[in-house]
This record gives sequence, structure tokens and C-alpha cells, in this order.
Amino acid sequence: MEIGKIVGSITSVSKIDELKPVKLYLVQLLDSDLKLKEDYVVAIDSVGAGHQDMVIITTGSGSRFTGITEPTHTDASIIARIDNLEV
Repeated sequence: MEIGKIVGSITSVSKIDELKPVKLYLVQLLDSDLKLKEDYVVAIDSVGAGHQDMVIITTGSGSRFTGITEPTHTDASIIARIDNLEV
């Protein structure tokens, strides 16, 4: 799992049927000091997150184990929206 910040949304009208009902976001990853890195990932939203939210994403085969992403082809899923983070 990784922490990131939603910095953009992706709109695509031409996509596979399994992806038609989901939102796709561009997530910029954060380092251990919670500073934005130059790494980005496109992730399926499975929790109702929005622009500028800090989120937890999971990648790889584990990203397909949510009710929303199970039938899809995905490499990254947003699995939590962070309300408070203490370090």
C-alpha cells in the first residue's frame, strides 16, 4: 500500500465495459515525509474519494479485491480516503 494525493481525474468514453461505471484518478505518490514525489499512478476509485484527497492505494493483484474492482483489469485501486494522519 502507498499514500498519495489525487491530483487529477481521467475521463474516457472509450473503455472496456467493466471500467465504465468507475472513476479513474491520477494519484501523485507521497514519500515517508509526506512530500509529493514525482511518481504518479492511475487508480480506480472504490471509496468515493475526490480531487485533492489524500488516499491509500493498493497495487498489483491485490487491487482487484474490492467489490467495485473485482471484475476489472486494474493495477491500482484507491481503498481508503485519509481523514487524519499522525506521524
